[in-house]
Amino acid sequence: MKDAMTGFDVRAVSLELDAWSGAYVKKAYMPHYEQIVLRINPKEAEQFDLVIVRGQRVYTSKRDRPMPMTPPSFAMVLRKHLKNARMTKVEQLGFDRVLMFRFDTKNGQRSLSVELFRNGNVILMDENDVIIQPLTHASYSGRTIKKGEVYVPPPAAIDPYTLTLDTLKQVFDDSDRDLVSTLGGRINLGGVYANAVCEYAGLEPNSSTKDVDPTLVLNSLSHFLNQLNTSRTGYLILKSTPDYDRKTL
Repeated sequence: MKDAMTGFDVRAVSLELDAWSGAYVKKAYMPHYEQIVLRINPKEAEQFDLVIVRGQRVYTSKRDRPMPMTPPSFAMVLRKHLKNARMTKVEQLGFDRVLMFRFDTKNGQRSLSVELFRNGNVILMDENDVIIQPLTHASYSGRTIKKGEVYVPPPAAIDPYTLTLDTLKQVFDDSDRDLVSTLGGRINLGGVYANAVCEYAGLEPNSSTKDVDPTLVLNSLSHFLNQLNTSRTGYLILKSTPDYDRKTL
């Protein structure tokens, strides 16, 4: 299992979970401090657990798991505000590793922000995005995560789906790293997808960003993203070895 989710993973999961909009939250649990479980009860399907592993991943499960006899305080807060709440929307914030869950409750709208970067966090908010309770209090440059503060999302990352040629040119001009590192880090593709874009464009991953044609790279990226959006085929990306290189594929 992956240790962390990429922006692409978060986008895919948000679309899958949003399909369960209309389902109800039955109860909230915390098997341990790093894990939150919301038991989801759809109208015409078997109930399942929405599992949030702090800073790492979000997934669904039907596995029985032991629960503590005495719920931690954060689980109690979630129960108070989300029990019998109807899930109305699940979305990714921009292209960040943040999932936002929206709920209708008897006391108004509630939101649950699941931040999957750094050490991660889970933040419960009211209808005005005022923080009711975070799993962990934290302070960053320009944002404070604590009870009573208005929730401020992390600074928006570059979204490869809306990337323009001018922005890509600027990123390439400013970068002091090679092509694959720039695509992986600055354009938020991650290492595997950045290498795939280089491969499709016919460019060496360690090329200087000053020596490549941004239009060629953007066209390759657009093709790659289109494949992700329209295909449900799985791909196995192999690392070249002396006995089995890309020419044999």
